[in-house]
Amino acid sequence: MSEEPTPSFSFARKWSQRINVMVGIGSLLAIVMMANYLASRHYQRFHLRANDRTRLTHTTQRLLGALTNEIKVVCYFSRDDTLYGDVRELLSEYRSVTSRITLELVDSLRDPGGAEAVKTRYGLSAAEKSFVLFDANGRTKLIRQGDLFDYDMQPLISGQSKEVKRKDFKGELLFTSAIYYVTTQRSSKAYFIIGHGERSPDDKENVSGVSKLASMLQSSGVEWATLEMIGAQAVPDDCSLLIIAGPQNRWPPQPLASIQRYLENGGRALILFDAYGLKAETGLEAMLERFGVRVGFDTLKDTQTNVGTDIVVSEFGNHPITKALSSSGTQRLQVVLPRSITPIPRAGGAADSVRVDPLFTTTAQGMLIEPQRSRGGSPTASSVRTNYPMAVAVELGGLAMVDAARAGTCRLVVLGDAMFLDNEMFGAAANALFAGYAVNWLLDRSMLLSDIGPQPYHEFSLSMTQSDRTLLNWLFLLGLPGTALAMGFFVWLRRRS
Repeated sequence: MSEEPTPSFSFARKWSQRINVMVGIGSLLAIVMMANYLASRHYQRFHLRANDRTRLTHTTQRLLGALTNEIKVVCYFSRDDTLYGDVRELLSEYRSVTSRITLELVDSLRDPGGAEAVKTRYGLSAAEKSFVLFDANGRTKLIRQGDLFDYDMQPLISGQSKEVKRKDFKGELLFTSAIYYVTTQRSSKAYFIIGHGERSPDDKENVSGVSKLASMLQSSGVEWATLEMIGAQAVPDDCSLLIIAGPQNRWPPQPLASIQRYLENGGRALILFDAYGLKAETGLEAMLERFGVRVGFDTLKDTQTNVGTDIVVSEFGNHPITKALSSSGTQRLQVVLPRSITPIPRAGGAADSVRVDPLFTTTAQGMLIEPQRSRGGSPTASSVRTNYPMAVAVELGGLAMVDAARAGTCRLVVLGDAMFLDNEMFGAAANALFAGYAVNWLLDRSMLLSDIGPQPYHEFSLSMTQSDRTLLNWLFLLGLPGTALAMGFFVWLRRRS
């Protein structure tokens, strides 16, 4: 009588192994869940590309880390738009730094109802197409697609090309400024003085206007208006910044006195002189001596960096305005026929508490060109070669006359050239970047005084002739399928042999 074989595994042993497997799977799932939970709270992002446009600067990260308000960001872009990917990735980078930002993606083509609701909610025109909107504390800031870039107009102006190309991407610069604007309770307003030959912010047609400077202010959250100083009219109480761009005519005494009172009570001003103002004294020159600044009746030349009448500036002072430009090692300014702007020693009549710092100078090969207006002779060059200042920053505080409730200290930026910030030169070199730094320092927006700047933007296009397109069509229609068939036939022959 044959005995039945003994089973390899008993019933209890089978269930024991099943339970072990189930416990192991459960433990693995628990470990994965715990690892993901920890990773969601403690993670590190790495950028593999060195020139990644979505890499946030330390300034932006500090601002986002200090946020206490909830910010809603509406990205109103079609997914078919060429910029959709860049804008979405940059905004996602902002959201990854702080949980206080909520991002709403709106595609007008795929979701027309949601797109219409957004425009109705914020009272936007039906003509608005692609934009990013920031909303916090009842304040909103709209950044249109056209604002995200600086454009290279030179090929179009010179007739070399009919195409206007994008040059620099300003996404982070504008987004960070917008966040600062909507989360800051204090609003800022700038006034452009007009009526004495100054350049106008309303002049968009002429290259001598300063509408691009005004547009930069608007983009950075600073409202602006024009102001014509008549008689003893005082500077408006809501003025955060006065801008005097290239005065050419003599000022009456009363407006000068109003400007001086505004500055002595803690006001802020950006004053730009230029070579057109050499015809006559405006009166601002004498007033600025009270603030430790001497405006020269001359122009500067730099035999080392002159390009025609332009000077390429690479010598920057140690000041918060120029710190980022100086540390980069590659940023340059391009100025046109600048006048000398020189600090006055205290013994020369400047106030005791005034501090005047040169912002940028010529190289050691700089020289003064004096126009010899009084004798009617030809301009003469000074024999002294040295680093002549072309711009200064002034701080005046600690005086009994300074109203601490208004701004704390008086701040001035005085430039010897207004042309390098006009519509023609605003986009040249790092001129626009310097203007932004100067405005941020004047308005005490130190959070934005650092390494945020435009990112180079490269566009690539593929040009093909008709014969190239025909060849490509035959390649896809016959070449690729024919290659696959030939390889299959070759394999078939090998197998038969």
